[in-house]
Amino acid sequence: MLRLVFYGLLFRGAVAGLMVVAWLDRTFGRRLPFPRNPDQLIERKQWCLAQLTADGALPRGASVQRFEVVRFKTAQAFRSLCARVRIEVAAADGEHSLEVLAKFAPRPESLRDHAIFILQDNHGKEAGVYANLAGDPNIAMPQSYFAQADPGTGNLCLLLELMRGAVEVTERQGCPPELCELAVDAFANLHAAFWQRSDPRTQFLRSVPDPVIDFFGSLFQGPDRVLLGQLLRSVWRHDNQEPTTVLHGDARVGNMLFPAADGSGRFVLIDWQAARKGKGAFDLAYFLVLSVDANVRRSHGERLLDRYHAGLLQGGVRGYTRQMLSDDYQFACLLTLAFVSLPLLSAESSGTADNAAGLRELGEVWTGRMADLVQDLDFDWIHAHTGLDPLALKAAFERSGRASIGAATDTSNPWSA
Repeated sequence: MLRLVFYGLLFRGAVAGLMVVAWLDRTFGRRLPFPRNPDQLIERKQWCLAQLTADGALPRGASVQRFEVVRFKTAQAFRSLCARVRIEVAAADGEHSLEVLAKFAPRPESLRDHAIFILQDNHGKEAGVYANLAGDPNIAMPQSYFAQADPGTGNLCLLLELMRGAVEVTERQGCPPELCELAVDAFANLHAAFWQRSDPRTQFLRSVPDPVIDFFGSLFQGPDRVLLGQLLRSVWRHDNQEPTTVLHGDARVGNMLFPAADGSGRFVLIDWQAARKGKGAFDLAYFLVLSVDANVRRSHGERLLDRYHAGLLQGGVRGYTRQMLSDDYQFACLLTLAFVSLPLLSAESSGTADNAAGLRELGEVWTGRMADLVQDLDFDWIHAHTGLDPLALKAAFERSGRASIGAATDTSNPWSA
């Protein structure tokens, strides 16, 4: 108990210190090596052109005919500041055009939210993924031309391939079975590529350490806080056990782009801010629980798990049986339930008035799908593998489901991001 109190005080001290950092950044806004937002990108046109030329996206010595930056709307859940950059140049071999997605860190509305945003280092991880892993044929992601984050302030600048022709699927729609296969194949390829591997390109990614798990387990509120905290600690520690791999970490349908019916576009995973190391089954469970209608999950879930397992084997994974996947998937479903119920984790510190409606809608959709999952859980299996009282857990899930998700998307909640 004293250890949890210590970690809680340490966390609050870190937030207080970073609130000062956030205030200084907002007040003085020191010049960074990259632009902070679309307006600065326009001002630093030559910087942008130089980066794209150095990467080979634009020919050297070309004459710029057009440089246009158009800001995207932000009234969606978890939407960072984004803009479309259209560039036309004339070179010795003719005219060239390029369209790029520019992504920047949002500006959280309160200093406390800004401090938590810096502490989470989500954009540091995202920039690291694009800088180190973009171009790997095993990873379904956009091409990256520039990726850098400022660890002190949480600022970010990404210049990425603009996914022309790609199709988005909304969280409320849910992912249909035929598109689920694309996601599952992408998970299998990613996970197999880094399965129990020590790759220098992924050294910046870590599993969540036990002290952090203990601290998160202490954050639950209400009459079931002890039981839910025990559950979170149990299933998250399982997530850290070998075999582990590189995870996307937030593999919901809103972070995916799909090819169009006419064949344009391709499947990619975007928004790699929650990337970490853990059990591959977490990405799979997180996706099937939160982004797939319960009827689709029930009728196609086992087939999709079979497909994922076959993809792992095809990717070179050995010694990992289908039963091991089934057990890891059950643990991962429980981790998803507990993970998303924590306000500190279930909504980013990038939440603003612009995307509040999107956050509320997302919370409503997830609440329903998580309630459906609770009805499908094998509580005898849970008792056998965690030692926790199955009847007490079922009652706790039923009591806290809607309340916890509602709190996670309510900006008046002191833990809300």
